[in-house]
Amino acid sequence: MIGFLLLLLALRPALQICRIAQNRGWHVLLALILFFICGYLAFAYQVYRTANSAPLVLGLSVILMLGAVFVIVVVKLSRSSLQLLKDVAQSERHQARHDSLTQLENRQECINHIEHCISRGQVFSVLLMDINNFKQVNDALGHFFGDKVLIAFAAKMRSFIARGGRVYRMGGDEFVVVTDAASETELFALNNGLLKTFNDGLVIEDIHVDVYYSAGARVFFPEDPPSVTELLKHADIAMYAAKHSRQSLVIFDQALHDGVEAEFALFSALKRALNANQLKVFYQPLVCGHNNEVHGLEALLRWRDMTGAFISPMTFIPIAEKNNYIKQVSAFVIEQVFADLHDFLAIEPGVTVHINLSSQDFQGRYLVNQLVELQTKYNIQPSRIVFELTESMVMLDVAQARYMIGVLIDMGFAVSIDDFGTGFSSFSMLRELPISQIKIDRSFITACLDSEKDQAIVETTIYLANRLGCSVVAEGVEDSKTAAYLNAKGCHYLQGYYISEALERDSAKQWMDSHRMVKKVLKR
Repeated sequence: MIGFLLLLLALRPALQICRIAQNRGWHVLLALILFFICGYLAFAYQVYRTANSAPLVLGLSVILMLGAVFVIVVVKLSRSSLQLLKDVAQSERHQARHDSLTQLENRQECINHIEHCISRGQVFSVLLMDINNFKQVNDALGHFFGDKVLIAFAAKMRSFIARGGRVYRMGGDEFVVVTDAASETELFALNNGLLKTFNDGLVIEDIHVDVYYSAGARVFFPEDPPSVTELLKHADIAMYAAKHSRQSLVIFDQALHDGVEAEFALFSALKRALNANQLKVFYQPLVCGHNNEVHGLEALLRWRDMTGAFISPMTFIPIAEKNNYIKQVSAFVIEQVFADLHDFLAIEPGVTVHINLSSQDFQGRYLVNQLVELQTKYNIQPSRIVFELTESMVMLDVAQARYMIGVLIDMGFAVSIDDFGTGFSSFSMLRELPISQIKIDRSFITACLDSEKDQAIVETTIYLANRLGCSVVAEGVEDSKTAAYLNAKGCHYLQGYYISEALERDSAKQWMDSHRMVKKVLKR
């Protein structure tokens, strides 16, 4: 009877095993257990009816009871093992579909859901978001804290979007929202709600963290169905437009698409032009204000397209910076200057050449390694080179700028601040950085004869530079009256179309030679 009861207890785990495993062998085991139950009951009844207490009958009863113990132990252990395997499989399926950090559904699930939405043929929207200040949080508080910020950000997003959409983590600090919003008005209403949600920031470990995001949206219309890849690409384009314009949301349109395609085409053409040696370095002279002698040349990159027309550096330099290609462009200009400098020194031994740098040139050791190599290759005195840095570039990372400027100065190069006065940190920058020259931005020089405010800025800058022991260059000098005014105010060097336009190397050499001859004649 004990064995009979144990077999009855084994029925429940055996049934559970059959539901978990869905295997015919386990169903056979269940049938055997039912058969044994009937057999045990029949044997117990026969023993009870005959009142047979022989040792053989007692021994057989004990064996049958132990057999039932064996059955229930095996069945329960099997159920536990199969349940564990089921839980592991469910966990693996969950992890395959969800982000392990935030527990949001992942990229693949996002793609699957968008494909499902497309197949339904209904209007919906895809919103791609990126946390703008996440790198600063990571740098200031560490990656472990940054993970907690992502978890808290995801939780707030999920609680808000749950009313009408789904949230996915694409990776890093990028998130996607798929929503039923079918118009720009609804998307901006959604964005306003998100802004209010994050208006108070996040509180993590008693630390208040403000989070700011940029988002790009793409509305799906069944009559012109793009693929999933195109939808996400368009949202990504809009998101980067939002970052560039410092907006929280930009909705994709055809103008954005055309602009990105044109930018990509120009970037591809720029790479081909650099590899094919189609870019040229021109040189614009700088002269001393008090005696009109040649002081230096500024190296300026020029690019002619297939028609022979020049493509403005204001167009292709930002694209090179955006695509992390500016280091290759700067390396080309620097080597070309080193190669040309001997020819200029042969005409004017004291000439210096100014080279513009980008903020990306200050990242890593690439610039320093190149300069060391070029000095050995061309045997150029570093004092003949002046590197120009813009104020906005320096203020991106003052500490890194200070370090790199120090390295350049230790190597013997000079450093000049270009476009001085156009930013908001000019004076603090002069205090922080060991610069030797200031270039007043052309916007002040062009109007200095007609604007008292511009005159005040120009004269103050010249006075300040003199007190700090820096020389001053005025760029954008277009006429003799402006040149005379700047000379009277003590500006050291002049640069602009009044002196000369930017010239190709051979033309710049001819200009320097003729200018030197004119000076000799005038002295006689």
